[in-house]
Amino acid sequence: MPGRFTAVVRAVAVCMAVALGLCAAAPAFAAEGAAPLPPTIKIRPVLVPVVSARGDVQRYNHLEVTLELLNAAKVPEAQAIAPRLQDAVLGVIYTGVEKGWITNGAITNAQAVRQKILERSEALMGRASVTRILITPVAKQAAWP
Repeated sequence: MPGRFTAVVRAVAVCMAVALGLCAAAPAFAAEGAAPLPPTIKIRPVLVPVVSARGDVQRYNHLEVTLELLNAAKVPEAQAIAPRLQDAVLGVIYTGVEKGWITNGAITNAQAVRQKILERSEALMGRASVTRILITPVAKQAAWP
């Protein structure tokens, strides 16, 4: 048992050393003039149903979608139409489930999902308003009884 404890302490020490090294390097990266992050708008989390072969919902996966915008001037416009953007993203996610781009709650064709979200977003905000689509899995939730 003491051997395991020692190994754990060493592993924690190594992780802390790496973390401290990264923190110490952060000002150096900032001093080099790293590009600022682009303006974004987050879409409310989307529940993606995981459906069994019998058609029963087994669980839900939560996805967060973030739209990177061309410039900060687009943020107020995006906020003003946030409900429409939410509806567009939700429609694309469910289309993705139907078309097989999303299976068992996992995105199997991220390129197609991102492209459709981009098309729907640009239809609402104008061409080249959105520069990137970020999709992040947040959590899995059991189905309700």
